[in-house]
Amino acid sequence: MSLNTVMDNSLSAMFAAQAGLATTSHNIANADVEGYSRQMNMVEARRPLMFSFGAIGQGVDVATVRRAQDSFLLNTLRAQVAKGAQYGAMDSALYEIENILGSVDNDHLGEALNNFFGAWHELGTAPTVESLKELVVTRGQSLVNDMQSISSSLDDLEDNVDQRIEEEIERLNTLLRQVGDLNSQIMSAEIGGQPANDLRDQRDLLLTDISEIAAVTVAEREDGSLDVILNGRTMVTRSSVQEFTTRLQDTDAGYRIEVVTDGHYHDVQLPEGTLSGLLQSRDEVVGETREKLDEVASLLIGAVNDLHVQGQTGTSTGLLFFTGDSLHTIEVNPMLVENSALVATSRSGEAGDSDIAQAIAALSDSAVPGSNMTVNESYRSVVIDVASQRSGYEFLVDNQTASIQAVEAKIASVTGVSLDEEAASMVRYQNTYNAAARVIATVQEMFDSLINMV
Repeated sequence: MSLNTVMDNSLSAMFAAQAGLATTSHNIANADVEGYSRQMNMVEARRPLMFSFGAIGQGVDVATVRRAQDSFLLNTLRAQVAKGAQYGAMDSALYEIENILGSVDNDHLGEALNNFFGAWHELGTAPTVESLKELVVTRGQSLVNDMQSISSSLDDLEDNVDQRIEEEIERLNTLLRQVGDLNSQIMSAEIGGQPANDLRDQRDLLLTDISEIAAVTVAEREDGSLDVILNGRTMVTRSSVQEFTTRLQDTDAGYRIEVVTDGHYHDVQLPEGTLSGLLQSRDEVVGETREKLDEVASLLIGAVNDLHVQGQTGTSTGLLFFTGDSLHTIEVNPMLVENSALVATSRSGEAGDSDIAQAIAALSDSAVPGSNMTVNESYRSVVIDVASQRSGYEFLVDNQTASIQAVEAKIASVTGVSLDEEAASMVRYQNTYNAAARVIATVQEMFDSLINMV
């Protein structure tokens, strides 16, 4: 043992304190950076020198710089984020449909239906007033315009969902490529055996972003790279990435989300996330709402036409009131638009007789033959169903948001940077550095005394 040993011990302490101060300053600098994990210097005692009287230490080494991380909480967050994104996509689609249809208490098409049947009621009480026939046709056209406007709005919403699917696919592919690139950087940086903490933070943040689009699981390799697995299919292996593509089919199946491998297409069943929510919105929200509204239109067309074809006027008999068979194709018979006098009010065609007009007016309050609902009730059931689904998904979104915030708070307590703690560490490292410097100064004085003795 010599004074050099004491000097080396103090120098190692100064270096450890300097390294700790550097890490502390790095933590403070990145305190507000999204996804950053607090870093800590892990130190260990050097192997001591063994003497007959015992072991004398040789100072300290900085073994590694470790980041504070909890993989379980991080995986939980990704799962919760995926669920929240899916619920959010569904809620957004239902919100748009509510805007298209109107609320339960103020639905546009419901009012147009009431006005249409009201015009028939007025005609039924005064069948000889020709202007009331013109009112029936006008109200019919207004009803048709409302139906076609809803159909056009649903088309626009579907197109918007299609566009978002394409955008999310491209965003997902970009994120997967970035993970592959970070895998390469991390493998290169960790050749020496030390973790690339900042690069790992960036990769973890990307994986959370990916989970928002489609929930994934990860598996870490010994070289530091992560395999990204989506519903059993490995999308990223080291720097190799399999990208998604979409193909819109001409059938009712809609979108097919696929992965291209060696020039071949493979169907992918998407887990929870924005993409799954968008596909569900497209097929189950927009698609099913359109089907239900087509049923309402078909019920209206069939019920009114079944009665109107039984009527006759002085110049016509057996005319359809509506043409078409759906929300998109419904029209008022062009012959009636050109000449409202052809609107039939009765089976007999005699002046003052209004059994047909009264029967059509009654469709607003009486169940359509072959159905257990009126036309108005069939439409109102669609509006109520949409409102009920929206309420349900609003509840799910709120609950999921609270769950995500709770997990984020737990993660922040583990990985977040506390400026108060870092300030305390800074003082501790400063004191350590100063104490080691004083030891060195003392050793220097001892060297001087030794030299003066010679």
